[in-house]
Amino acid sequence: MTTERLKVSLKASRGYVLFDVLLALFLFSIGFAVLYGLTESAVSEARQAASLLEGANLAQKKMDQLAVHSWADNIAQQACLPGGTVEGNEGKFHWLIVADWDDLPQLLRVSVEVRWIERGSPGCYKLESLYEVE
Repeated sequence: MTTERLKVSLKASRGYVLFDVLLALFLFSIGFAVLYGLTESAVSEARQAASLLEGANLAQKKMDQLAVHSWADNIAQQACLPGGTVEGNEGKFHWLIVADWDDLPQLLRVSVEVRWIERGSPGCYKLESLYEVE
């Protein structure tokens, strides 16, 4: 009788081992699915942050290009038109330079706006400054 009892307990323990392995695989697959979802959203956010940084750098570059030259030269080269807009493209970015006279007569308000579309959603970065023009 003891050998039969031993055989029955061995068969029962094999069933528990199979159940334990299946449960562990199920829990592992749930954890893996959650980690995959988190990784996918983190990569998407990193892409958006990189595009925003590129847009900010392009806006700063355009503003620096204007600040290097005299405003008379900028206006003559049509790099900046008071009361108007200058625009162009650089890679996936579209930039606009809008200039207008401020309330004080010798202050020129210049804004550089950079726009782009990434994965169907628009992005925008705007940089604005006041310059004294004689």
